[in-house]
Amino acid sequence: MIIRNSIAAACAVFMLAGGANAADRIAFGTTALKSVHYTYAASAAKAINEKSGDTVDITVISTGGAVDNLKRIGQGQINMGLGTYATIYQAYKGIGKFEGNAMPTLRGLWVHAPALQAWVVREDSGITSISELAGKEFTPGQRGSATEQLAIQMLEAVDVKPELYRASLADAVAAVKDNRSNGYVKAGGTAVLDGTTLELMAFTPIKLLGFTDDEVGKVKEKFPFINFQKYKDNEVEGFPAFTSPVQVIGQFALADSLTDEQVIAILEGVVDNPGPQVAAFPSFGKLDVMQDSLNLITIPLHSGAVKFYRSRGLEVPERLIPPEMK
Repeated sequence: MIIRNSIAAACAVFMLAGGANAADRIAFGTTALKSVHYTYAASAAKAINEKSGDTVDITVISTGGAVDNLKRIGQGQINMGLGTYATIYQAYKGIGKFEGNAMPTLRGLWVHAPALQAWVVREDSGITSISELAGKEFTPGQRGSATEQLAIQMLEAVDVKPELYRASLADAVAAVKDNRSNGYVKAGGTAVLDGTTLELMAFTPIKLLGFTDDEVGKVKEKFPFINFQKYKDNEVEGFPAFTSPVQVIGQFALADSLTDEQVIAILEGVVDNPGPQVAAFPSFGKLDVMQDSLNLITIPLHSGAVKFYRSRGLEVPERLIPPEMK
């Protein structure tokens, strides 16, 4: 039985690096162009821009993913950025890769979809389990992405040491096609593989690796913010049952980066103009975007987001109220 709140949902994360005025262009760092989450980000930007009038103007930029976005935001190169829940939570708390570099003013906005984290290998690789990746060429995720960071942490937790093939998403896929690498990790949508993996399947037979109960326990003992979901036969079309990590890609902001009015305008675009988002990313239509955001975001909301959700008649949990509103 799937408990909704335990499912990591993809969400778009945003932050402002240098303080934007009304009608300023806001640079939205996303991920690789071929990623389904880039497609969503572009559609969200369209929805926001159509709805917001002169308040905000979002420009989408392709980047290396969540970790790269956090770096760019810190350097003032972008204003908004996609990131997975696990990475943003670690950055907020200053744990894991962010130990000693906490970002306590990160603030949440909204979630956009559950993200299956697929561990893909060539069918002819002979690899049938996570443990059999030991000593084999394998890409843990697009270089600089949250997926890469999360996959490496999970491999460390279960003490499996592949020969890591660090690469961009395009290079990782090409390496699998050419049999220079056995596989890679890539987040997709709700029980849906990422577009790059679907393209790969047209040329190269693949299988999806699952985590055993013992491996799940080891990962969660060390990294309690990582969630898993069991998929039934053909729930991910064409594949037998398996257990896989699920991750949250989410929008966040620095507490003092955007005004409440700008955040409200952004959320009005997301919530009140779903058409472009559903057309580009059908999983978005399966969400109750406001309630799911309140259920799944675990760092404080931006004060403008708190005001927005309350204005729509929702009760904002105490855990999501930012310190500046207390």
